[in-house]
Amino acid sequence: MTKAARPPLPLPSSTPLAPPDGFEARLVEIGVRLDAPVLATLGDYLARLLAMNEQMNLTAIKDPSDAWEKHALDALTLVPLLGDASPGSRLVDVGSGGGLPGIPIAIARPDLLVTLVEATQKKAAFLSAVVAALGLPNVTVRAERAEQVGAGELRGVFDVVTARAVARLNLLVPLTAPLAKPGGLVLLVKGQRAEEELAEAKRVLAEQGTTHEKTVATPTGRIVVLRRGAGEARRKAKR
Repeated sequence: MTKAARPPLPLPSSTPLAPPDGFEARLVEIGVRLDAPVLATLGDYLARLLAMNEQMNLTAIKDPSDAWEKHALDALTLVPLLGDASPGSRLVDVGSGGGLPGIPIAIARPDLLVTLVEATQKKAAFLSAVVAALGLPNVTVRAERAEQVGAGELRGVFDVVTARAVARLNLLVPLTAPLAKPGGLVLLVKGQRAEEELAEAKRVLAEQGTTHEKTVATPTGRIVVLRRGAGEARRKAKR
């Protein structure tokens, strides 16, 4: 007999976390301004993430102040790079895990249509539950591997692709780039060895028709900014 699938763990109740002193000023320093209700929703998400983390492995971070710094701030450093993403643009977060950076971006930019891709079923179940609890109608969850999503109907349809702490660039680019439309952005959150990984992935970038535009230093790491088939998109636009 086939073993019945375990039901998803219920989302635990939690008290929203208040942002630490100076957090709004730090956001302004990176070019992000959020009003009080948005910050409250972020605090609600972080509280639920840490509460569920006591039952399943979602994050190594347990301290609320660290969660604001290493999760919320880290995710929101991507927002200034989305300036060209108009309302209704589609963003996919690959290997979303506990929802990072996808959920904070969706909270900060409710005008974007955000898809969270997470292959681990129990993590995907948490994502679906927390999205519903936070009331985020602009977010959908796909409980699939990135390779499956990139080979299906969502191949080449996203304006922006994001990923954080999934794999080294030579492995990550083939998972993320196929999801971007021609001219689309691929924003990859990396650490201090971003340039080393870029050199290692030079051949893979070319194979995926992806160019490295820049690497942005942030208070929490590095963001590698890639453009998918930019040359091809410009040629089409001139026709």
